[in-house]
Amino acid sequence: MCRLVFEVTWVVRLLKDLSLSPSLPISLHCDNQAAIHIAKNPVFHERTKHIELDCHFVHEKLLDRLISLSFVPSSSQLADLFTKALSGPLHRSLLLKLGVRSPDSNLRGVLPETSSLLMILKKQ
Repeated sequence: MCRLVFEVTWVVRLLKDLSLSPSLPISLHCDNQAAIHIAKNPVFHERTKHIELDCHFVHEKLLDRLISLSFVPSSSQLADLFTKALSGPLHRSLLLKLGVRSPDSNLRGVLPETSSLLMILKKQ
């Protein structure tokens, strides 16, 4: 999450340099409730010591209202389509949500008989 927030910060600065004003806060959707809780809660424990610096950065951007974090269930997480092996039905569902292809797509290559290429070949 920290790497994403770093990239968002960079893009927002770039847009401001180009005299464009992005709509803030940028909404980040996460399917890990523990990560959201740790980012929003500034209290650190022994178990989170290894990610403390990252958490401070994300928490700072939350307080600056640059980003907002919201929970999205794994079944609705569109990014999983590109990062995880999914079951067939979930894969098709996420593809439809992205508008990548329709469920009735025919992937077979077919040349209709009225095709100009076919007519040329028949004449020879």
